[in-house]
Parts: sequence; C-alpha cells; structure tokens
Amino acid sequence: MKQLRLSAAFLAALLLIVIGSGVIVVMAVEPEIPNPTREFYVNDFAGILDYGTEQDILELGESTYKATGGGQVVFVSIDTLGDFSIEEYANALFNKWKIGTDDKGILFIISMQERKTRIEVGYGYEGILTDLESSKLLSKFAGIYAEKGMDEAVKTIYFDLVSIVSGNEDIVQYPETIQTKRYTNEDSSFFRENPIIATILVIIVLILIVLDFIFTGGRITFFILRMTAASARRGGGRRNSGGGGRSGGGGASGRF
Repeated sequence: MKQLRLSAAFLAALLLIVIGSGVIVVMAVEPEIPNPTREFYVNDFAGILDYGTEQDILELGESTYKATGGGQVVFVSIDTLGDFSIEEYANALFNKWKIGTDDKGILFIISMQERKTRIEVGYGYEGILTDLESSKLLSKFAGIYAEKGMDEAVKTIYFDLVSIVSGNEDIVQYPETIQTKRYTNEDSSFFRENPIIATILVIIVLILIVLDFIFTGGRITFFILRMTAASARRGGGRRNSGGGGRSGGGGASGRF
C-alpha cells in the first residue's frame, strides 16, 4: 500500500514537471512585444529617425487611414529580435497590435542589431501587395540606406507602401506638402506676428500666479497643474490604435 502511495506521488510530481515544462515552452514561443506608441503609425523604439521624419510618417499614416477607410501602414524599429526570427516577431507584433480595419494593414519593421527588415502584409492587402513586390521594396530600401541614410530610406519605402494601398502614386509627394504647411503655420502664428501681445500675456499670467501664492498659498495654480497632469495621463491629445487586423505571414524579409 505504501509503495502504491509512493508511486502515485511520483507520477503526480512527474506530471507537474511535464505540465510545467510545457507551459514554459508555450511561453517561450511568443516574442515579448512592446505596446505601440501613442502615435501608432511610427514606433521608433531604436531611435533611428529624426523628429521631422517621424512627424511626416505620422501625418501621412493618419491621412491614409481616412482615405482608405481604415487601412493602416505602421513603421516599427527595434534594437534586437532576441531569439526569434524577424518573421516570427513581425507576425506576433502585427497580430497583437491588430493593424488595419478589416485586415487592411501593413507593418514595415527594422531590427538594428540583426540588420534585418520585413514588410508584413495583412489578409486584406495580400491581393494588392504581393510577396514579390514587398521583396523589391526592401531591396530598394537597402540601396537608399547605403546612399542616403536611414531617414531617407524609411520615408521612401513608407511613402511607396502608402501609394500602393491608396492607389495614388502622387501621394509620395504629400510629405513635402506637410512639411511646408507645418513650417508655414509656425511662421505665421499669431504670437510670432505679435510679440508685444505675447509678452504682455506672459506678464499677466506671472502676476496672477504671484497673487495666487500671496492670497491662497498657490491653491489655484496647483489645482490647474493637477488637472493638466490628470488630462495627460488619461491620454489627452492624439491617440491612434489598431483596427482589429490580422496577418497570416504574407510579405517579405530582407537585410541592409
């Protein structure tokens, strides 16, 4: 009887070990995917792009979403793939972030340590962006990167992808319009044209803050600051997200 109890205990322990090992294996087959940035369309985790490039991609990504009825083209840069292939990583990221409404999504990803690139295509765009076309775009990326650097290479391929999904080749010129518009708006802003008024307003605000600290101990000032911080934590400003899309692994990979 004692031997039976020992055998049962041994089998139970063995079963737990097997189950535990299986859980570890299952956990290991999925890469650790970061959450997308607030901007969603540009996720430069490796820090390879300048600010102007990021803004051009963001604005073009948002415009494409509206123009295509939910199509999303997302750029991601990462430091390393870890123990995973770029195909595994890209597919896991695409499906976690749910890129594209009605599966109309494209992921353009770069891993710096491995110097690998991939274009992952959602089910909804597999008919208009073939694996061969994706491969040609990545070869084009490598060539531009070698000649003109990372920013120019990323922008060119991102704009090409947008042109394909939107069906409008002229959209490649759109970022120059964005850039011109952004600087024009800044140059013609009210406060730039009226520096005296801007200075007076700043002085008035400072006087009000001083009076608040004299008469209320700064309660109003601190209340405004707390409200502003709370609004930021709730996600004030622009926030983009995925549309529920999936990818079955279509696309192409490359090196640079």
